[in-house]
Amino acid sequence: MIRPRRLSILFLAAAAGCAHRGARPAGAPLPAATPAPAAPVSPAPTRASSLSEIEPALLSAEDRRAYDAPVLLAAAGARDPAVRARAALALGRIEDERAVEPLRALLGDRAAAVRAEAAFAAGILGEPALSDALGPLVEDADASVAARAAWALGMLGQPAGRDVLVAAVRDASSSERRASVLRGLWRYADEASAGAAAPWATASDASVRTAALYVLARKPRESSLAILTAALSDPDPQAAALCARALGILGKADSSGPLAAAVAKPGPVRIGSLMALAAVLEKNPGTALPEDVRPRVLALSGDANPNVAVPALVLLRWQVDDRESFRRLWTTATAGKERRQQVALQALMAGLSAKSLDLVDGAIASPDPFLRGAAAESLSDLPSPDAALRRERLSEDPEVLVRLKVLEGLRTAADVTGNRAIVDRLAADPDAGVRAAAIDAWSLEGGPDLMARLREAVLASYSDAAPDVPISALGAAEKSSDGAGARAVAEAAYGHPSVLVSRLARRALVRTFHADPARYPWRTYETGKTVADYASILAEARRPWRLEVQTAKGTFTLRLDGAAAPLTVMNCLALAGKEYFDGAPIHRIVPNFVVQDGDPSGTGNGGPGYEIRDELSAAPYVAGTLGMALSGPDTGGSQWFVTQAPEPHLDGGYTVFGSVVAGMDVVLRIEQDDRILRLAAKAGER
Repeated sequence: MIRPRRLSILFLAAAAGCAHRGARPAGAPLPAATPAPAAPVSPAPTRASSLSEIEPALLSAEDRRAYDAPVLLAAAGARDPAVRARAALALGRIEDERAVEPLRALLGDRAAAVRAEAAFAAGILGEPALSDALGPLVEDADASVAARAAWALGMLGQPAGRDVLVAAVRDASSSERRASVLRGLWRYADEASAGAAAPWATASDASVRTAALYVLARKPRESSLAILTAALSDPDPQAAALCARALGILGKADSSGPLAAAVAKPGPVRIGSLMALAAVLEKNPGTALPEDVRPRVLALSGDANPNVAVPALVLLRWQVDDRESFRRLWTTATAGKERRQQVALQALMAGLSAKSLDLVDGAIASPDPFLRGAAAESLSDLPSPDAALRRERLSEDPEVLVRLKVLEGLRTAADVTGNRAIVDRLAADPDAGVRAAAIDAWSLEGGPDLMARLREAVLASYSDAAPDVPISALGAAEKSSDGAGARAVAEAAYGHPSVLVSRLARRALVRTFHADPARYPWRTYETGKTVADYASILAEARRPWRLEVQTAKGTFTLRLDGAAAPLTVMNCLALAGKEYFDGAPIHRIVPNFVVQDGDPSGTGNGGPGYEIRDELSAAPYVAGTLGMALSGPDTGGSQWFVTQAPEPHLDGGYTVFGSVVAGMDVVLRIEQDDRILRLAAKAGER
């Protein structure tokens, strides 16, 4: 998913909204799984002579998540390599272990384009059995095939695949090959992968050096601390910013000095260093903000760029003893607007604790639910008795957002235990998102009866209109050491009326709990569409659609890619036609990462009341990429995001369905809680 539910104020995130149809009384028996139909809703060709002939049937199978063997195998055996490549992609997207053998054959196809698409499909299918077929392709004569194979081995995460990549880094015949292999290695995050990358972290070739630093920085290890610190001066500002982030994750007090010095650098490095400094200081309570950087942080807290000002305001928490810093925070918290006001309030609550009570009470009395939510989220910074009184009041707030923030503000197991009555009450909240957050709080606390409570929550959610509760319960179960109890949670979720929830549970049962796949057939979606309907969808989605997104900060334009993601594009156009996005707050901004919108509720949990299927592709997440936000596979609905920087860790995990073609400067200066004034769809020239 694009966001974990529980993060610091610098890394707030939002779940994609989605819901299922149908209801079943709590405690009802598990329904029989619905097998995939033998053929699409309307006749489809059993011989695939052209892509235009077969693609509607492939799209139908993808949308239904049905392993439609006659269609898939006919396409996989077609003479036209474009058809075979499209078949490979469908085999990966549908997610069924029966795709392993057809994909294995396509990995050995004579056409490089087919091998490349099959390698990508193997990565998103996630079946470890394909690792042995991918290994040799890392040395493929075609560079694009080799790169995709390396990426897929990283996705599968098997030790043998790591060993192949480590050897390939050492033996690569060119910088291009070495860089592509390194880009596949980062997911392993162990000493072997770090050891393979370390010698190349100072390579003269920028692509190799950046890829090596990515391996070391995305999931950093202490053994890489010296390299990461030195890389704060790397000529690639995005690589240096990533290394700053890594130092924040490692959280060593000694990193405060180098990070403070890096704040002087402009652009992404400054933003990353400000955020990392906050993380280091939070993890080391006795560490102070270096004196020489304090004036600069104060100046940056008033910067016009919100990506700079917001993390600088957070850092002022550690210099509230400075008169000018205190004045800046107080003025912003009492007379500021939107996100800056919220962050200033939270910084004062953290820096002043009980001395901030008057300010906190003013925020709680505010008509602005976002400000009340900011107060609710930081109540743990107050003395326990003071926090308890205010948490009780805010837990009954009429706004869903505020009740969510009460739960998200419980940072430790002790916080949850001390507020268990509130958590248990919110576990029965009318809003499914609030109940899911209560499950997250239960999971943080743990306890011998946790799995039993989660199973009961899943059964009770059978009558829900949204899947938030079982999704949270499944996430907690997969992390649990209580094998039998956790599997019982997944069993209950497998019987859920929602096809989405049942499929997520099936994935957990087979991959996490090693259940026999034959006992848990995949359930498929009933879309009610014919193959002819999908042909129409493809034709309409491929028109040159653009979205103009008007905000108070200006307008930016998105070009939609209906060829890569027709279902996603048509869903977005349908919502835009209903003015669904107009007036919605931009509820999530993470500096130098993403701008996210598409939830009119502003909570980050809202959506249109249904889910759409992912349309994963090999398109990379570069700056300005338009993606679909998720809280798990196939959970997209209406929430979308635009990347502010390259984000390779998102590649192949979130649907890419467009890109910014004008107004990227607007994307970079939008502030959280700004609203979309209007989102208009237009068809014109590409």
